[in-house]
Amino acid sequence: MSLSRLKLQLRDFILAILALSMGAALFASCARKKIPAEDAGDAAKKREARSGNDRDFDRALARAAIEALGDREGAVLVMDPQTGRLRAVVNPRLAFEQTFPPGSTIKSFTALTAMRAGLIDNESRTQCRGRFTSESIDVVCSHPKSKTPFTFPQALAYSCNYFFATMSGRLSFDAFKSTLASAGFGAKTGVNATEATGTLRDTDWRVRDLLGEGDNLLVTPIQLLTAYSALMNGGHVFRPQLSNDEKFVADERATLHVEDSQRVELIKGMRGAVVYGTAEKAGLNKLPIFVFGKTGTSSSSNGFRRQGWFVSFASSGDSADEATPESQELAVLVFLKRSHGSDAAVVSHRVFEEFAALRNGGETTERGGEGETGRGGDTATTLRIKILNENRIVAVALEDYVLGVLSVEATLEDELEALKAQAIVTRTYALKNLGRHSSEGFDLCSNTHCQQYISAEGRAPGKMRDAVTATAGKTLRDSSGQLVDAYFHAACGGMTANIQTLWGVRAPGYLRGVRDDYCRAMSNRDWTDEIPREQLLKAVKGDPRTDPGRTINEINITKRDATGRAETILIEGERRRRVNGWEFKMIVGRALGWNLLKSSRFSVSRNGSIFIFRGSGFGHGLGLCQNGAHVMARRGATCENILDHYFPGTSVSQPERVAATGDPVNTFAIVLVSEALDSRLTLSSEHFHISYPAAVERSEVQSAARQLEAARLDMFSRTGPASLRLPEMVDVVFHETTQDFLAAARQFWWVAAVTHGSRIELQPLSVLRRRRILASTLWHEYAHAVIETNGGDRAPRWLIEGLAIDFAREGPSLERFKPKRRLSLDELERRLAAPRSATEMRSLYAAAWSEVRALIQKEGAPNVWRQCGSARFRRA
Repeated sequence: MSLSRLKLQLRDFILAILALSMGAALFASCARKKIPAEDAGDAAKKREARSGNDRDFDRALARAAIEALGDREGAVLVMDPQTGRLRAVVNPRLAFEQTFPPGSTIKSFTALTAMRAGLIDNESRTQCRGRFTSESIDVVCSHPKSKTPFTFPQALAYSCNYFFATMSGRLSFDAFKSTLASAGFGAKTGVNATEATGTLRDTDWRVRDLLGEGDNLLVTPIQLLTAYSALMNGGHVFRPQLSNDEKFVADERATLHVEDSQRVELIKGMRGAVVYGTAEKAGLNKLPIFVFGKTGTSSSSNGFRRQGWFVSFASSGDSADEATPESQELAVLVFLKRSHGSDAAVVSHRVFEEFAALRNGGETTERGGEGETGRGGDTATTLRIKILNENRIVAVALEDYVLGVLSVEATLEDELEALKAQAIVTRTYALKNLGRHSSEGFDLCSNTHCQQYISAEGRAPGKMRDAVTATAGKTLRDSSGQLVDAYFHAACGGMTANIQTLWGVRAPGYLRGVRDDYCRAMSNRDWTDEIPREQLLKAVKGDPRTDPGRTINEINITKRDATGRAETILIEGERRRRVNGWEFKMIVGRALGWNLLKSSRFSVSRNGSIFIFRGSGFGHGLGLCQNGAHVMARRGATCENILDHYFPGTSVSQPERVAATGDPVNTFAIVLVSEALDSRLTLSSEHFHISYPAAVERSEVQSAARQLEAARLDMFSRTGPASLRLPEMVDVVFHETTQDFLAAARQFWWVAAVTHGSRIELQPLSVLRRRRILASTLWHEYAHAVIETNGGDRAPRWLIEGLAIDFAREGPSLERFKPKRRLSLDELERRLAAPRSATEMRSLYAAAWSEVRALIQKEGAPNVWRQCGSARFRRA
């Protein structure tokens, strides 16, 4: 039995049990302190009238929570904030028995303490400087830069680290700890006999504790939810209860003092998080209910993993002022391992969507568009797209995004079935690559790095709109039910490409290439390009991988893959250069224009000083061939036929909607989601010890190890005459996500790696490979490790970076970024200490390399390495 089938059967079994009833009243009995008996009764009757059968209501919420979490490792809690009655629990073991730093979710309690002390109010303003540094912490802000000071609600919405960290000089940590204790932190909630106590240490607290990091405060998800509920329900810290008793009675175990004005300011900030802040991409503001919440992202104890939090509420009010304690209807907490707070917010959407539908009689009408529910191909997903030519980020509903991509990528297509196949591929790619640019604040960009996109509002042909509508929510999945890597291209030339021989990555069965006689039938499948030798020489000299020296004599294809594409090309000139066929095509295209060498499926000959390339196809050749799809559709094929041809072994599926089966059972359903251990693997070569995520293919890490050993061998030949020693063993760490790298390295997103002593921290291997800088980055950082081993970290930055660039052969590719005027060494040194952008960094690196090349020509490489390595550099 396949794993996917087993999962489906397990889910069906769980949902059969899920015909459960939590059958408690939706409102507290008149035992509540603040609500008279007759008011509580009226409120209960109103809720019952809205929701109908309570048992069906709770069962639907539990089903939505399971569906929203999917295969993610995490927990979901749904609770009545007015009583503490738990209405759904997904993964109780994680929710009740494990503790974690709360991350930025704790900032609401930091703010409450500050408001009590009179340190902030609705008149407070703070200008964020983007970074806070003290003896104990160095933390940056990831929110958009603002030229105007933040109010407190804005700071909470954006989770501004600078705003909250600057309170450390005025806020009493004892008062902060007292607030936390009053909210129930550091004590069991009473939910069951096996729950964890959490941690609230009475030791020295520092700035990081105000931001929810460190070990002084560790919380369980159930503790955090009950504490937040007290913030919103008038200060009542309830014991969370799993009960279906119709005579359920709330059990208040403590009181948290919260003024109405303080609660309103907190809700303003939490609503801001949903509308424009850290939870914006979840689309919760577009639901027909008033939702507000706080995100948080914290580091696990091993420092390699992140976890995401989102605590949120639905109120019957329509504003912060109207969201009174009595109006609070639903509390939802989502906790995700190896994730971020914004991702947790996305998961919550499905629960609130279900709640809104049930409350409104089964229909959900979103406000002004559609909100995001995350993975799974749901038609309600919203994407954040960076419009590069306008330098702005826009929120776009998934189906509008698909239409926008088709309006650029399928402009000439007039066959409906081909358009439908393109729509499914485009949608699948978008969902598979959601968050590809998350470190930059958006999901996807608008050019070919992701998919070309323009707004299609009012412009897309009717047939194109019909194709998107007809396939709404449909995605392409592999045999295990996972979204496929959905690529497309203009023309394959008779056979689609194999991703392994094209790009050097592991090839799933559906991306190994298929014969395509449909594309062969198109009249424009062949092309011929003639490139003069001098132009071609200039193009290949621009990259160290293809630079043959002062002349170019021959270009020979020494190996073709099974699809007919040039796999290995030998360039003969003053030097020999061997390069991958696709890399050769990209290097030439980058220099001479993308209309030359339209694919890597070509032959090459020479006529005098002219190199003649004859080829077929246009683009990388992976996945869907648009030419072939057009012919198939014209001959009567359906979109499913087309996709089955180009992605063999895959299938088109609708978004999963899990339905309960079986008869109702009067039990409370606690759904257990299996917990996988956080895992990293290691690989050691003779001189390198590499740590990497378990999801990375070992063969890729072995390839990286070979690159490093080659770098060491090359370094040995260079530094031997300089009498420098090489490190005995270098620790190399590939991080799982860019966010993990940024947290560990404390660098900007554009930095590929950082070296401290004999430890190299790197961006994810897939990121470096996708940016085609994996090998050069490894060589560059190994140079840093050698320099630091020899005490050369005190040498000038421009010298260190220039030598590393020279060693990694990155100089020629940086040449075009060289500043127009020569910078003085003092200015170069100063600006290298704090580059403000990736473009500026390239420019400074080009200047540093230029200085080092001149120095090497003057004094010889051994002397320059010796001076740098011994940190005794003398200026000429």
